[in-house]
Amino acid sequence: MNLHGVDVFICSPQMPDVPQEIGSLKLTLISNRGTRIYPPPAPDMPLLDVSRCRYLSDAEISDAQIDAALAHLTSLGRRWAKCQKLYRKDGVDQFSQAY
Repeated sequence: MNLHGVDVFICSPQMPDVPQEIGSLKLTLISNRGTRIYPPPAPDMPLLDVSRCRYLSDAEISDAQIDAALAHLTSLGRRWAKCQKLYRKDGVDQFSQAY
């Protein structure tokens, strides 16, 4: 399995304001309660205080790149609750997609 990204769970009462790119990682979606809210269109629904921000890279990445991305988000004042590494095996995503 190859590491290709990270889901970062950001604490925010509204859709979190996060960078579109951090190094080679690109923001591909933001979801709340498993429902995609970014990119638009987003359903009209109340949001919980924690949203998942998915950052992916086309190329394999390292743990150090994830550490740097988390440090960058923290330096911007974003509070994150947890993160989950995202893997691909033989070109197939080993993680779920948002609805």
